[in-house]
Amino acid sequence: MRLSHGKINHLSHLVLSYLKTAAQVEFFEEENEIRLAMVRIITEELKDDEGIDIDVRRKIESQKREIPEGSEEWEILYRKYYDEELGRRRKVIS
Repeated sequence: MRLSHGKINHLSHLVLSYLKTAAQVEFFEEENEIRLAMVRIITEELKDDEGIDIDVRRKIESQKREIPEGSEEWEILYRKYYDEELGRRRKVIS
């Protein structure tokens, strides 16, 4: 999934606003530093996700027969290979 810098920024503001209202949360850094760390984390995760997507698509394309994108078989293989790649890279599967 691709998100613009503006959308990532907006998400970081939303998360920070939510955390500021939570009684269980205490900040030990300046709020802007925390928000910027969120932006970095979101950006890195999206880059990782794009890499996984590229690897999965290559794997599907390397099948002996052509599997049309959008077909049920393609969707099943995509999810299967995506989950395998997440596990291989030790990411949490949602």
